[in-house]
Amino acid sequence: MTDSYNDFHARVARIYELNEETSKKASKMSLKAKRDGTFVIRGALSGFRVPWTGIMMILVAVFVLKGAMMARLGPDFYKAQIGRLAPSTLLEQVGAWTMRPDPISSWVALQIKRLS
Repeated sequence: MTDSYNDFHARVARIYELNEETSKKASKMSLKAKRDGTFVIRGALSGFRVPWTGIMMILVAVFVLKGAMMARLGPDFYKAQIGRLAPSTLLEQVGAWTMRPDPISSWVALQIKRLS
């Protein structure tokens, strides 16, 4: 009986060692012993994290795209095309609202025109 008891404690010790040596997520796991002798492994709490880098990359891409279109088409033609979308369906109205000229995309268009 002592051999099985020692084997059990050796396995538990290996679990603790693996838990400490593994990745960040695994290191957040915990092993709790209950009063009845059973062990419960609890993982890290998974919470929702906002991907700020991805959101910023999308915003930069939108402003650069708008600026490139404004630089290529010219501000008057660009505004006329946006105005053409306004009285259409809801989806096209949302697109017109999104693509309307703003100070950031106008500045990007000016910078692109200076380069070419």
